[in-house]
Amino acid sequence: MNVVFIMNDTWRYDHLGTNGNDWIHTPVLDQFAAESAVFDRSYIGSFATVPCRHDLMKGRFGAPFHDWGPLEWDALTLPEVLRDNGYVTMLINDTPHLINFGYGFDRPFHAWEMIRGNEVDRWRTDYFDELQLPGVDKFRSSAGMAQWHRQAMDRQTEDDYCAPRVMKSVSDWLERNAGHDNFFLWVDSFDPHEPWDPPQHYVDRYAPDYEGDSIFWPAYGKSSDYLTPAEQAHIGKLFAAECTMCDTHIGRVLEKIDSLGLRENTMVIIMSDHGHYFGEHDLQSKAGPLYPEVSRQFLMIRHPEGIAAGKRFQALVQPADFVPTILDALGIDVPDEMD
Repeated sequence: MNVVFIMNDTWRYDHLGTNGNDWIHTPVLDQFAAESAVFDRSYIGSFATVPCRHDLMKGRFGAPFHDWGPLEWDALTLPEVLRDNGYVTMLINDTPHLINFGYGFDRPFHAWEMIRGNEVDRWRTDYFDELQLPGVDKFRSSAGMAQWHRQAMDRQTEDDYCAPRVMKSVSDWLERNAGHDNFFLWVDSFDPHEPWDPPQHYVDRYAPDYEGDSIFWPAYGKSSDYLTPAEQAHIGKLFAAECTMCDTHIGRVLEKIDSLGLRENTMVIIMSDHGHYFGEHDLQSKAGPLYPEVSRQFLMIRHPEGIAAGKRFQALVQPADFVPTILDALGIDVPDEMD
């Protein structure tokens, strides 16, 4: 059995229609949930992005013993165990923290591909004279916005954005690799993490008449200190627009799985690592107290045999459970180090 794992950074549990949201458009994942086992009480272990990947890859809680830092050279990881058991393993990602600065999360895989240009990815030094952003003091940082501009200034169509590029690469990889007896594909999509700057037609679905400053990469802080209520509300709509874009392009991957005849022998897992505050608790951030808006993840597993399809589970699950669960499903003994 093949495994396709799609991680979506910062996608809140309550920003899916299948989880009770009545205003965000996520038809692809809503349908996927109907075909999957859905875990309603999936919560963070180690927080945030990089510590969570430690948990997922090693079957161990990383924090507080291993917080935000590189993957250890001697760490036993899921891709390594799968390689030893005849699996072709691949990482496709645009999550810069996994590769930049020598963090080494590419190392356990047979091969890896990074889609360049998201958030802090050190990609371009292109010169430009000046960037004017209304309300710039409310944005994350001047250096960050300059970097964003270098990486985004030549976008022409939706397919030039990071999430569409990631899922296009995934679809292409599946087409080229469908003939392998068994494969494990880890897709690490940084979206819908900020900056929330999807194509305008997605924004128009949620905020067609907004006329204020569009703070698409806001500074972290206490909302009432620097954002008007209208600005804070619009930030939440930008996030919703980003979620809808991601949902659309995940749909293209699922369609490719079907068109290649892989559904009958491929388990697909789709999850998020944590959420974000959009004014709740007077916060615009993911930092601070870990209320459910941040600590709750979504997690859905579609088994090719339809096991537990449409069933919603209330057991508490966390990322450290990922490794033994996958290995058990594949009939591979779980190493003691990962149990």
